[in-house]
Amino acid sequence: MTTLTMPERAAAPASALQRPPNRVAQQITGRTYVSHSQLSLMRACPAKYNFTYVLKAPRDFQPSSLIYGGGIHSVLDHYYSGRLEGITLGAEELFQVFRTAWTLEVESAGQDVPVRYNKGEDETTIHALAQRTIAAFLASPLAEPKGVVLGVEEELRIAIHPDLPDVLARVDLVTMTSSAVFITDFKTSRSKWTDEKALESSDQLVLYGVTSANLARHLALPIKLAFAVLTKAKTPVVQILPVPTDSSRVATMTETALATWHAIVAGNYYPNPGPMQCATCQFKSRCPMFGGK
Repeated sequence: MTTLTMPERAAAPASALQRPPNRVAQQITGRTYVSHSQLSLMRACPAKYNFTYVLKAPRDFQPSSLIYGGGIHSVLDHYYSGRLEGITLGAEELFQVFRTAWTLEVESAGQDVPVRYNKGEDETTIHALAQRTIAAFLASPLAEPKGVVLGVEEELRIAIHPDLPDVLARVDLVTMTSSAVFITDFKTSRSKWTDEKALESSDQLVLYGVTSANLARHLALPIKLAFAVLTKAKTPVVQILPVPTDSSRVATMTETALATWHAIVAGNYYPNPGPMQCATCQFKSRCPMFGGK
């Protein structure tokens, strides 16, 4: 795997600790940055943010969908990393990547954290779905990206405001043709996405475009953004959905991120109950809304 900047698991760059907001972030979460997923979780449910990033509390269970999604991301990571080295992995090799990723994720949580399956699911059916998804991916244009692969699972940091910690973006795939640099984000989904769904979900991709701007300027090429959606159906579908590069949204995103960050610093970690998010919450037994402490 290549890296354009310091990976998350490595020590933070010395320059990162020179920014006061980064030092505050490190005191709160142990990380010298914030990510889109952290900010989104804080807005959705501050209590869950606290359990996840501040307290790092044990989870009640592991959702099978999250383990599956992580396994498919590992498959795509290995496939494109192989392409960087001139190697094309086949279906069986990629399925072994999925099986290994699944096993490691389940074992890392420990025996006290069971996997929670959806109705009609078990490990066998999910592994069969992974095989079908891998076959659909290999038969799709996504397996033969135009141009050259520049990076896989790249981690990029950028300071978008003096009062906000560095924002970390983990970019799934960066490719380049003679006309543009393409940033692609992978998603697994129960059903196909519409163009409207892609646009509604595009804040993260727009942020990725901002963090990749220096690379694009260095290459003197525009950035093109897209989601690659792999559906979890009996016959999986692979979608490639372009998203407009809308720089006008960056100011609004920055304002929202600042307000969220100020709430994090203030420690306003209140529960935000809702039927969907509470039903699938991995910290329900700890939540004060449900008798937890």
